[in-house]
Order: sequence, then C-alpha cells, then structure tokens
Amino acid sequence: MAKNDALEQLQQENLLLREEVERLSTPPYVTGTILDIGTKTIRLAADSGGVYDIAYQGRLKKELKDLVKKGKRVSINPQSHAIVDATEFQNIGGEVSVVEEIDTGRLRIQSKGEPRYVANILTDVKIGDEVLLDGSGSVAIERFERRKSKYALEEIPNAPWTNIGGLESVIAQIRTEVEEPFIHREVFEKYGRGPVKGILLYGPPGCGKTMIAKSIAHNLSKLSNGNGKGHFIQVKGPEILEKWLGNSEANVRRIYAAARDATQDSHAPVVVFIDEAESVLKTRGTGISTDAYDSIVPQFLAEMDGMNGNGNVITVLATNREDIIDPAILRDGRVDRRIRIPRPDKQGAKEIFQLYLKGKPFKTRIFRREDSEKLATEIASSIYDGDHVMYSVVHPREGVLGNFQYRHVMSGAMVKGMVDRACTFAIKREIEGGDKGLTKVDLESAVAASFAETDGFAQALALDDWKDVFGSQGRTYRDACNAGYLVLERIGGGKYDAQTKSQGGTK
Repeated sequence: MAKNDALEQLQQENLLLREEVERLSTPPYVTGTILDIGTKTIRLAADSGGVYDIAYQGRLKKELKDLVKKGKRVSINPQSHAIVDATEFQNIGGEVSVVEEIDTGRLRIQSKGEPRYVANILTDVKIGDEVLLDGSGSVAIERFERRKSKYALEEIPNAPWTNIGGLESVIAQIRTEVEEPFIHREVFEKYGRGPVKGILLYGPPGCGKTMIAKSIAHNLSKLSNGNGKGHFIQVKGPEILEKWLGNSEANVRRIYAAARDATQDSHAPVVVFIDEAESVLKTRGTGISTDAYDSIVPQFLAEMDGMNGNGNVITVLATNREDIIDPAILRDGRVDRRIRIPRPDKQGAKEIFQLYLKGKPFKTRIFRREDSEKLATEIASSIYDGDHVMYSVVHPREGVLGNFQYRHVMSGAMVKGMVDRACTFAIKREIEGGDKGLTKVDLESAVAASFAETDGFAQALALDDWKDVFGSQGRTYRDACNAGYLVLERIGGGKYDAQTKSQGGTK
C-alpha cells in the first residue's frame, strides 16, 4: 500500500514537472487587434506583423464570448495564432497619422508622405483628426481630441480692439469689411455682399499684425448670434512645411477641413490665421523658392476657391515680405483686402506707451491718468524728434542721399520692450534697497538701451521705410545698399545716443 502511495506521488510530481517544462518552453504571447468577426472565422492583426483568419472554435464561443469584439486587444499564441485571452495591458504606442478620407469600415491616412488605408473601429472620427494605429499599423484604435492635434481649434483670444493703440484707421477699415456684414447681414445680402474671404496684413515686424488677427476673432465671436461663440485657428507658416512629399499640401487641407467642420457645427465664424505667410506662399517660378511651393500654393488656392459660400470662414495672412507672396493668392475672391499695418507715428507711439504704462507702480505716491499721458507724450516726442538720425545712406562720390530717423525702426513691440526694460531697472533698484516705483529716468534709460541694441541691425529697416525716405526709388536704393554700391552709415549725436554713451553703452 505504501508502495502504491509513493508511486502515485511520483506520478503527480512528474505531471507537475512536465507542466512546468511545457510552460517554460512555451514562447511568449504576441498581442494583436481584432479587425472583423465573421460567421466561422475571426480576422485579427498581430502587432508583430501579418493578418490572420482564426477559426471560430467552440471554446472561443463559450469562454471568450465577451472578448470577441471588433477592435479588442488580445493575446495570441505565436505558433497557432489562436486567441488566448484579452491582454492585460493597454497599447503603449504606435504610429500617429492624420485622417484624409473616411470610407466604410476603413480610413485613408497620410503616413510618411504616402497615403494608405487602414481598418477603422472608431465611430466619431472626422477628416483632419489624428488617430493612433495599433502595433501592426493596420487599424486605427484611438482618436485624439482636436485640441490635442497639430491644427487645433483654439479658444477665442481675449483681445478687444481697445488693446491696440495707434491704428484707428486700420481698425475702422477691418471692422467695415469683416464685422459689419454680420451686424447688418440683411442689408449686405440685399446688395449681394458678404464678409471678405481673406485679408492680408502686411508691414514691418512688431507693428500689431498678430494682435489685429486675434482681435478679429475676438470681435467676430461676440457678434455671432450674440452667443459669443466662434473659433480661431492659428498656424505659423513654417509649421505647414514637412519633409515628406505631399504632407505639406495635406496640412493645408487639414487646416481648412477643421475650419469647415467647426463652422458647420456651430454656424459661427472661424478665423484661420496664418502668420509668416511668405514662408509657404512664395511666388512660383521665380527661383526664390523650391519646387515644394509649386504644389503648396495651388493647394492653398484650391482650398480658398472651395470655401463654403456663407462667409463664415475668414483667412487672415500676416507677413512683412508681401513682395514675395504669389500674386494668385492676393487676387480678389481669395484674399480680397490687402491692408498695410504701418509703423506708429508720434501720436500712435504715445497711445501705445499709455497702454503699457497703465497700472504700473510709479515713484510718486499718486500717479494720475493725466501724469501717465504726460509722460507718454514726452517720451514719444523725444523719440520722434527730427534731430535723431540713426542711419545715413551715403554714395561714395555724391555723399549723403537720405537719412533714417529713430521713427523708422519704431514698432509697438519695441515700445512694449522699452516699458518692460524700464520696469526691470525699477525692480533691480527696489531689490537693492533703493527708491520704489517707476521713474521717467528709468523709461528714458530703457529707450536709450533699446536704440543702442538696434544699432548695427540694418535689417530692422523694412521696404516701407526705404520708400518713406526715397519714395518710389526705395527698393532700388535698398538693393544697391545690399549689393555694396551704397553705404548705410550709422549716425549718432542725438539725445539717446549721448545718454547711451554716458551709461557706457556702445555708439
């Protein structure tokens, strides 16, 4: 009896050892995704590669019935490719692609510059969405929210027109072309007029083009049926460019697909703002651009021509090189209005100084609005003094041909930088135990330091500045100066040059 017990024990141990050996020798499972379910087979894609049709086994019907769902992630036996169980882990990664077309049960995507089709298990996917593919790259298993996508619909910026100073005439023109068609819709429809389809904002850098685009979106959202809804898509021109052939054109399609979807869903205006537009919309066939632009520009033209007729999608382009943008972009019916954003004049600079000085702590205990206006007026007047000359254009034989003054490098962004720099002086003094609050001397020192840093950066002069000094010959003089036939000579001697020198700055 004892012998039989010992034999039975050995048999059990042998069985356990065999099971352990079998377990250790079994290759690791691979993961996959169920693509489709038929009456007799299940089609699945393995992450390791390959698509398999698995027989609908009896065990699978009973024990794994809840597992058999389209899009389910499962563990697969690498030898038999049979479904073992649901995987315990989520998909940790995969290729992200953009949807270009939606077909029954599948999607057309753009992957590494090449279009291809993948299976679709998603129910709420739209053209332009970013989707995550499974490990095999055969099926889209997750959709990313548009706000997480590259060309996202952004929240409407809080940028009322009151945030912009010195551009009253420009703002009035934009409001006439863009806002009034929504305010007086019936009157405009009677005359067959609607909002402009596109606007080009051009001029020197830092003069408010981006702020104006945001203000357009902000005010349109307030006029949209009174509900404050609207959408804003902001894209930097270089973001559209990609190395894969066809991807840049696809990016243009995605931008406008997102805009069309948004306006169809909400019936509210959508502003598509493309900053640095010259980087993607250069003139074709001039030798100043690569062959890539020869296809990007036509794609952009196609999207502009294909805009829905309700006028709810408005394209705003911003550039400081309007001279190299393709003329086909700028014709009426596409970009209908071309609005120059000039450098601020003395009154404009005063208003911008007032905007940025508002709310700042000053040295005097009581600093009234009148004091702020007086300080802004004094600083602006000193900057726009005709005696302040930055550069002279000199001919080797004929001498000085014309002068660029301080006003030719001024911009709203530069004013903001001056105020910020003045605040830095005041902050440093207060930290070191000195007087508290901003002073006029701080602001004058900041202005002097800003012009000292601008010294030597002749590229700060835009084509408009050359035309302002030399009229219709401005472009010719600029090109001659760049070619070395004329000399752009730094001229000092003004108030801020002397102040910079006394502070140890470079002339």
